Amino acid sequence: MSLKRAAHVSKRGSRHALVRGVVISPAYRRFIYGVVSLITITGLVWMVMGYFLNPDDFSDPLRIWRHRMLVAHGCIAYVVVWIMGTLFPQHQWGAWKARRHRWSGGVLSLVLLLLVATGLLLYYPPSDDWREGQSLLHQVLGGCLALVLPLHVVLGRRRRLMEGMATGRIK
Repeated sequence: MSLKRAAHVSKRGSRHALVRGVVISPAYRRFIYGVVSLITITGLVWMVMGYFLNPDDFSDPLRIWRHRMLVAHGCIAYVVVWIMGTLFPQHQWGAWKARRHRWSGGVLSLVLLLLVATGLLLYYPPSDDWREGQSLLHQVLGGCLALVLPLHVVLGRRRRLMEGMATGRIK
């Protein structure tokens, strides 16, 4: 692609942009939902396995699978952090400047940042005494994410639907 063509495409926005203005493309939205589903499932499976695990039995094969779930959860967390970074410049910042969904987006961002912080504290604890409390806080925040993200999506869709009806684009 020539430099002139690349400049023209960047000015008007690409058809293949992940985020155009405040709206996330359908393909990228599905990708986000898939990644969030995977991290939620691996976290839930890890918690359920811990419930059934005998802490004194180190030969239990469930212990190995629980560790694998934790590793998968941690790897997927890197993808979530990357997604957060891709959404910030246009989706989050644009919506903030447009005064759209500040509460739900702000709470969602706060929950995600706290999940990242507690995840790091679980991986690099300042003291082993912190681990149990940080783990519980991380699990509660994960449950909050499972509630706040769908709320943010519903509010965004409802607003877009209302704006479309007001402008006559949707009947």
